[in-house]
Amino acid sequence: MAKAGMRRPDPSEPHGTESNKKQKKDKNDAPPVPEIQGKEKNK
Repeated sequence: MAKAGMRRPDPSEPHGTESNKKQKKDKNDAPPVPEIQGKEKNK
């Protein structure tokens, strides 16, 4: 439920991640980190 004083959003307006704007981030050029193999060691 909406709290008192909050306006009801217009369903026709974009909200959240529904915009058509592109993120201005560069691609990650770092190679992926290799995953750890084997079971964990318990001492």
